[in-house]
Amino acid sequence: MSKKIAIIGLGWLGEALAISLNKKGYEISGSSTSADAVLKLSKHPFYVGKIELQPTKIIGDWDTFIFDSDYLIINIPPKRIDNIEEIYFNQICQITKNTPKHIKVIFVSSTAVYGARATAITELDEPLPTKASGVAVLKAENEITRYFGDNAAIVRLAGLIGPDRHPGKFLAGKRVLKNAASQVNLIHRDDCIGLIEAIIEKNCFGEIFNGCATKHPKREDYYKNAAKILNLEQPIFESSEISSEKKIIDNSKSKKVLNYTYKFDDPEEIFKVNTGKISIIGGGPGDLKLLTVKALELIEEAEIILHDNLISSEILAINQTAEKIYVGRKYGDQHCQMERQDNINLLFKKYFKQGKKVVRIKSGDPYIYGRAGEEARFLTKEKIPFTVVPGISAALAAANNFNIPITERKKSNAVLICTAHTADYSFEQLKCIAELLKAGNSLALYMGLKSLDKLIPKLIEVTGDSSITINAISNVSNQNELLLTSTLKNIEEDIKRNPLPMPVVFLIGVKPI
Repeated sequence: MSKKIAIIGLGWLGEALAISLNKKGYEISGSSTSADAVLKLSKHPFYVGKIELQPTKIIGDWDTFIFDSDYLIINIPPKRIDNIEEIYFNQICQITKNTPKHIKVIFVSSTAVYGARATAITELDEPLPTKASGVAVLKAENEITRYFGDNAAIVRLAGLIGPDRHPGKFLAGKRVLKNAASQVNLIHRDDCIGLIEAIIEKNCFGEIFNGCATKHPKREDYYKNAAKILNLEQPIFESSEISSEKKIIDNSKSKKVLNYTYKFDDPEEIFKVNTGKISIIGGGPGDLKLLTVKALELIEEAEIILHDNLISSEILAINQTAEKIYVGRKYGDQHCQMERQDNINLLFKKYFKQGKKVVRIKSGDPYIYGRAGEEARFLTKEKIPFTVVPGISAALAAANNFNIPITERKKSNAVLICTAHTADYSFEQLKCIAELLKAGNSLALYMGLKSLDKLIPKLIEVTGDSSITINAISNVSNQNELLLTSTLKNIEEDIKRNPLPMPVVFLIGVKPI
């Protein structure tokens, strides 16, 4: 039977920790103080509930949250508010008042409990916090160990870095910074998770562990290098003869007792790992429910969304926090397409270097008149990894919505997809297309509404048959979706009498059932 772990606080660290533990076979229950966050976290294959620790009570079903749990991980840092020393302590007291002592507890603390010291700081050194947050977590540590005793493990983590927390973002552009010569104490999120998992797997409770990378670069060098990597403004440090405070966290115990090997033992290793992610996804014809599951997941986790004109507001509303950048074009837009595409490519490169999760949403399918090929070639040339996710193209959605069998046994063996630029094709090209139609096959025509006067006469001329069926479908899959069925001979007049709003896709050569 799998062990059950309750994690209070599924934030930046807690969510990743829960996912990792769940993959290792543990049964997980997690919490957040926000109903919106709980809804967002519900995509994971474990329970997430709304729990809020207040100084005098717990809001939420705490008993259900910790029911039958073998472990409790407390991952809620103190807020930067007045009197946090007492408020945070009383919040932690609500846990000790309402939790059985037999549960094994890991308290995620901070190296802020230590003050400056001439020598490297180990777990045996007396904590001497100088800031309110340090005082708060130290009081919380004492309460946890008082109540849970040897069933409690304390993990004092250094400054957190990792996905979405690239060190270059912390100090870039801020003026003017102090302690240029001091050394940094940092730990990557992957190592935070690794240490906590090691404590559980090796049953190392009743202990305190420092979590920090072994190497401690000089602060000025480290953050200037980080900003340079991200092409951000360089931070400026005070030039002072006064020596900076010395504080170096020793991680020897975590390595020895837990037999743990740090993945990022040098915090500068993060500069070599680009966590950026580029996804080019098909947004389908417009209906939110026609998105693929993979596309939906990528939109939900995106930090930057580059979108076209035809992406519906419902799809864009899936992610309320991402920065949305319009990069599309509307009919009649005379802006240079090459410049537009160059700008999109520059955005890819910029945000990838910043470690951002970028989603490029295209209407329909990326490789069916979505210009994904141009973007894929650029990304390949720049050696930027990317993923392309298919979408339902308008022609296919229209065929299904209106029961138009664009291929059918003994009737149509092929369907040709083309654009209104067909009107500029050579006679030989048009002849091949027309012969497909004559043979009973079908044609899917995109972006053709404004070019029918050029295209239709050529098709009639080559096929010699003006009675061929043509279906015009407007706003495929949306609430204002329309179908107009006519013939090559009559389609132009029918559309004049019954104007269709763009976008319109045409299915030629087959009748609706």
